[in-house]
Amino acid sequence: MERCFKPQFAECSRRAEFPVSPAWTAPRPQFPRPLQRTEPYPRPRRRPMGKKFLGDLQPDGRIMWQETGQIFNSPSAWATHCKKLVNPAKKSGCGWASVKYKGQKLDKYKATWLRLHQLHTPATAADEPEATTPGKRVDSKIRVPVRYCMLGSRDSARNPHTLVEVTSFAAINKFQPFNVAVSSNVLFLLDFHSHLTRSEVVGYLGGRWDINSQMLTVLRAFPCRSRLGDAETAAAIEEEIYQSLFLRGLSLVGWYHSHPHSPALPSLQDIDAQMDYQLRLQGSSNGFQPCLALLCSPYYSGNPGPESKISPFWVMPPPEQRPSDYGIPMDVEMAYVQDSFLTNDILHEMMLLVEFYKGAPDLVRLQEPWSQEHTYLDKLKISLASRTPKDQSLCHVLEQVCGILKQGS
Repeated sequence: MERCFKPQFAECSRRAEFPVSPAWTAPRPQFPRPLQRTEPYPRPRRRPMGKKFLGDLQPDGRIMWQETGQIFNSPSAWATHCKKLVNPAKKSGCGWASVKYKGQKLDKYKATWLRLHQLHTPATAADEPEATTPGKRVDSKIRVPVRYCMLGSRDSARNPHTLVEVTSFAAINKFQPFNVAVSSNVLFLLDFHSHLTRSEVVGYLGGRWDINSQMLTVLRAFPCRSRLGDAETAAAIEEEIYQSLFLRGLSLVGWYHSHPHSPALPSLQDIDAQMDYQLRLQGSSNGFQPCLALLCSPYYSGNPGPESKISPFWVMPPPEQRPSDYGIPMDVEMAYVQDSFLTNDILHEMMLLVEFYKGAPDLVRLQEPWSQEHTYLDKLKISLASRTPKDQSLCHVLEQVCGILKQGS
C-alpha cells in the first residue's frame, strides 16, 4: 500500500513559516505521501515566547537551522528542539500542526492532498507479483519481520515495506487504553475482499465510540473499489462511503488493509499511516478517540491453515525523548460479535467487488488449485466459515457466495 513516504515538497530547497502553537501535542509522523509544490517556500520560522528561529526546508523534507547548520529530520523534531531551547522541560512539539505555508498550517495541506489522492489507493508492488500468470499462486519474496527495539532512529534509507512485530501492552506494563468489539460481518466482508486479488486492498471501518465505557464497536466494513493512481474513481468511492456512514449513523473508526502473501504485521509505512490517521481522527479535540487498523493475510504460506489471519493493531507514539522515531505498533485485544445474518448490503457489496476485479490481471482464479488438497475457492470457503452468521447455515452462506462469484464470472 502506497503510504508514508518521507515528505518531499519539491525538487529544490523550500521554506515555510513556523509560528508558535499555544499547546503542544504529541509529534506528528511523516506524512503518508509526498506533498508536491512548485512554488518556493518561505523560511521556516519558530517563535517560542518571542524568539525567532529560521531554517530552510531541504528537498528531502528535512529542515536545516540557519543559525547552526543543524539538520532536523521532521518539523516535529525541529519544533521540539526550538521549544527546549526556551523551556528545557518541553519534550515534544507538533510540527505538522504548527508549521505554516502562506498563512495555512501544513496539516491543512495534508487534508487537501488526501482529498485529491486518497488514503485508500491500493498500494505498491511490495506485495504484488511481477510478470506472473493471473490466478497462479505466487511465491512472493518473504518479508522477515523485525522487532521494534531493533529499528533505532528513523532512517530514510530503510525499506518502507519492512514488517515490524507488534508489542503487547502487558509487555510494557500498560493497559490497553480502549476496548474493541468487531462484528463478524466486518471480518467476513474484509476477508472476502482480500481473497479476490493478489494485490493489496484497503477499506474503511465504520462504527461507534462510547466514551463512557471506552468501547469501540466496529459494525461495518467499507471496501475501497479503486486502483492506484485513479484519483477520480477513488474520490467517488470515498464520497459514497461518507454517505453510507452518514445514512447508517456511523462514524469512521478505522481502516483495513491486506498483505496477500506476507504476515499480518504492519510495515513501516502502515505504522506511519496509522499514527497519522489516529491524530487526524482525533482532530482538535482534547478527548481521546481511538482509530483501529486491521491487517488481513489471506495467502501467506506461514498461516497455520486455509483460514486468513486478521490482526488488529494500534500505534503508541514514540518515546518523548525521540519524537521523530517510528511509533510503536501495539497488539490490540478485541471481542468477536457474531451477527445473526448477512445483510443485503453486505451481499451487494460483495457483488460490486466481484464486478470490480473481473478480468483484472491480478484477479485470483478461484477454480485453480491453491494447494494439493484445495482450490482457491475451497480455501475461501474454509476461511469464511468461521465468520458465518449464527442464524444462517454455513451451506446457505456459501451458496450465496458461490452465486455471487458465478454472476461475476
